Amino acid sequence: MKTQGIRIKDLKENKVVAVKFPDILEEIPNGNSLYWSILYLDAMGRLGEGKSIPVFEKQINDSENGFFITWADLNLLSKKFHQIIDITLIGCKDEKLLGRYETDEELHQTCDIVIEMIDSSYWEVFSKDEDLIARLKAKFRDTELLEI
Repeated sequence: MKTQGIRIKDLKENKVVAVKFPDILEEIPNGNSLYWSILYLDAMGRLGEGKSIPVFEKQINDSENGFFITWADLNLLSKKFHQIIDITLIGCKDEKLLGRYETDEELHQTCDIVIEMIDSSYWEVFSKDEDLIARLKAKFRDTELLEI
């Protein structure tokens, strides 16, 4: 299957991205069938008692293959962020493919789903699932299909 990409730029009136992380995740019907890893995170929020966002970010960003997380835990985590400045999240059918890649092109072509927030400005989602890209395009107003 060929990978497709979409950029989502829906903004609120104050020029803040209107699309939240859970808004994207809820469009992925087969999330439980994939293995997930957060490769990079820069965010603000509350993880809960005794848990620090800066410590969590460092754990993710310094890890060799990212932070492995289940679909259920990813959905819970996504609701704890007030703002995501940058994130790179990958989902793969084959757990062995979870890790860091030399280039964005290799990342996008290898992983089944890649979700990125870029500088608090817009989301990019790359997927081999054409239906996911179509659902995201239909759900959000300001989108642009990306060439891979």
